[in-house]
Parts: sequence; structure tokens; C-alpha cells
Amino acid sequence: MSKTKQSIMTLILILCSFQGLSQTIDLTVEAIYPPQQAEFVYQPLADWLAKKTGYNVQINSSDNYYFYWRDAQLDNPDFTLDAPHVAAYRITEKNYEPILRVAADQRYYLVTNQNLVANEDINKQLVGKRVITFPSPNIGSLLYDQWFTDLFIQPQKVVTALSWKDVINQVFSGEAEAAIIPEYLYRLYPNLMVLKESEPFPGQIFLVSPTVNSDIKSSVINALNEITNSDEAYLILTELNAEQLIPADPKDYVALTKLLTD
Repeated sequence: MSKTKQSIMTLILILCSFQGLSQTIDLTVEAIYPPQQAEFVYQPLADWLAKKTGYNVQINSSDNYYFYWRDAQLDNPDFTLDAPHVAAYRITEKNYEPILRVAADQRYYLVTNQNLVANEDINKQLVGKRVITFPSPNIGSLLYDQWFTDLFIQPQKVVTALSWKDVINQVFSGEAEAAIIPEYLYRLYPNLMVLKESEPFPGQIFLVSPTVNSDIKSSVINALNEITNSDEAYLILTELNAEQLIPADPKDYVALTKLLTD
């Protein structure tokens, strides 16, 4: 082979190697923040994965929870960080593979800062009052539909919040009299009165698409596994409202598809 051809082949190999390093993988996250805020919140995670894997990481978040669910049915991102029931849908219907999950289970609470009596009929006390949570099919919204089934004795469901922080702010500002919120948020505001409490749900979970090649999958899994034991990655866990990530068992999730079908 001539020197010219050797030089061309070497150049092609170098370009290909750079091209591989700059490959982009996408990570779709649960729509519990407005998209711009989600990009900020999950940037430490994206930076960590990029540093550990050598791939660019694109964070994708839908405009609201309805679009998050719609996109889950239509799109097939490389990786996801999903709510448990949406993860169940991807696992059962799209063959996504569970990787790691937030260790702690999450309950949901119906809370208020109003002067209500916890041991009396909550439905009657909340008639006509506003209960705020996320749009369906967020678990908070689905629980509202389970908890308030009498059309004549129920509060007004409000789903205008853009984030969980917004939910709490609307309670304290008086725009809503009660809210349905996840446990990690309730722990920040223990002065709120608990009116109802759900059964525990498994934590948010990372999934990988069946179309992702084994090298990329292994690289991302290794990077995620390193987060829990890294002081450098503490901020990532803080933003995930998690103390640690643990291996995920699909059995903990698949039954939750009934929340969506019901």
C-alpha cells in the first residue's frame, strides 16, 4: 500500500474514533420540572455520564405530564429515568430493561395547611375546595381519582402546577386548599396536615432501550453504578431526591401498568 493510501486510511480511522467519542445518547426524564429547569436539574447527571462514558448525553423532558405519557407511547429514547408506572409500560410493552432505581419507595400524601379535622369525613370537609397535583397520568392525579369517587361530594381537582415546588407554593399562597404530593416533598414540609396516605410505590427507575448496543449499555450502567459510592456525585443524588441507587427488579414495577389501564 502506498504512503498516500496509508495516510488516508489513518486519517479515516482517526476521524472515526473522534466520531465515536462525540456520539450522543439521549436520556428522557419524568416531566416533573419545566423543560428548561429539567435541563438544569439533570445537568450534573448528564456531565457525570459524559465524563465516565465518553458520549455526549442529551437530557429530554416533555412540556408537561400528559406529553410525557404521550411521548412514552410514541418515542423510543436510548435511556429513561421514569416514574414507576410509566416504567412498567415501557418494560411490558416496549421491552425496555431496568437498570437501577432510586432505593427508597415513595408514598403519596393528601396534605393541607387548613384547619381541618383529620379523623372526620375528609371528603365532606373538602367539598368545593381545591386540591392541586400534577396532570394525569401522574400518580398524584390517579390517586385523586381513587380517593374521590363521589361526584357530589368531592373537591375541585387542579392540575396547573409546573413542578412539585409549584404545587406546594399554591397551597401556601391560598390558591389551593390541599395537595397530593410525593413523600420526599412532604418530608420538607412536615408541618402540613396529612389527610390521606397511599400505599408505597417503587422509586424512579433508569431503563435502557433494547435497541442500544451492548457497549454503550454497559458503559452507562457502570457509570450509574459508580454514582452511589462517589463523593463527587453527591449532587446528582441530591437532585434525584435519592440517598442511593440500587439494582432494579422488574417484578416491583410491571404490575403498575394497571394504574394506566384503569
